[in-house]
Amino acid sequence: MYITDIDQRDWDEYAEPLTFALNTSYDITRDETPFYLVHGWDARSTLEATLAVGDTSHRDQKTRTRDSAPRSHTVPKRTVLQNEWCKQWFERSRCISQTSTNVIGTNRVKPGYARKLANMWHGPFRVAERVNDVAVRLETAGTPYQLLPIVHVSKLKAVREFPPLPMVQLTIPADERFDFD
Repeated sequence: MYITDIDQRDWDEYAEPLTFALNTSYDITRDETPFYLVHGWDARSTLEATLAVGDTSHRDQKTRTRDSAPRSHTVPKRTVLQNEWCKQWFERSRCISQTSTNVIGTNRVKPGYARKLANMWHGPFRVAERVNDVAVRLETAGTPYQLLPIVHVSKLKAVREFPPLPMVQLTIPADERFDFD
């Protein structure tokens, strides 16, 4: 495209036609326009919108057929499911309490070591206090780790704490017990 101004200050004259040209160009792989993929209907120029040029029934029927396809119903359902998943993930990441034990993930690897074999989790640490919604202060006193005690919540992972195994006392005397091995 040729621009008449040497300093290219006349882009505002070309921005709208260029945008319209990009939005109405057909994509070869999907056989649709980018405007239709985003908005669900074909873009028309201001002249086409104000004046019905030619027979528009074919174009309107094609749009109605595409809009009634089952594909138009799957997009909102998928969006709702993605929103619910994001809410659940956000709530899970916020549920770090001061009573839980956590390990911290770091991106640092010692020089000369392979990243895929490195232990990226360090700890365990206890959460001393919650600074804000996305940051916590760790209890690092008495540990050999030298790190900044304020950490982002996404870098923490809860440590599984299993209950102690039950202790069962045998009430049968040893001479009456039958052991087989």
